[in-house]
Amino acid sequence: MAAVLFRLALLAVGLGSVEIGIGSALVESSLAGWALVLLIGLPFIVAGSSGLMAPLLGGPNQKGSIDA
Repeated sequence: MAAVLFRLALLAVGLGSVEIGIGSALVESSLAGWALVLLIGLPFIVAGSSGLMAPLLGGPNQKGSIDA
């Protein structure tokens, strides 16, 4: 349960960073806004979502096993 909450926290931080930075990045062409989006937001989103999606898309752990 703690792992799921940690991954959700990563997603929340990433999405929040993108939401904060994208406005100034697009409207004002701010370098700091782009840095916030590209260097902080997107890696956190990828880390959080891959942590949640990898077990779903990974398939069974052993050949011939059935996970219920």
